[in-house]
Amino acid sequence: MYWEIHLKNMVINTNDIDIFLVNVFVALVVFIGLLIFTLRGRSQRPVFRILILAFIVVVCGMSFARITYGIGVPWWIFYGLPALTTFVLPPLVLRMSIRELLLYVPLAILMSPVIHIFFSFFFGWHDYMPLFYVPWWHELL
Repeated sequence: MYWEIHLKNMVINTNDIDIFLVNVFVALVVFIGLLIFTLRGRSQRPVFRILILAFIVVVCGMSFARITYGIGVPWWIFYGLPALTTFVLPPLVLRMSIRELLLYVPLAILMSPVIHIFFSFFFGWHDYMPLFYVPWWHELL
């Protein structure tokens, strides 16, 4: 009974699911590219681990952020936990060297804001990082 009442009171924005799926797809491709670029010096790339990490970090992280943002969880949780998995999980699982880590961390920090700026400015989609507003180019005219 409690769960039924609780679920009825949850507000999860299911509007614009197509935009969310495009955001997830682009972030997934960018993140896979980031990991491949970071590990380019290795003779063998752990492709399976990269794909699994990308799914956990991007798909699970963005889904978690969307659901928790929609139900009113504080920003430091819906941004913080996915960010933590982004910065901790890949270096541990892929056993990154210091050189790889020094390349990975700054690029991982820049990845989300760059994707958000691109979608916000060119398409007017402000959902990727809703707390960080970037005007649509059409609004500037």
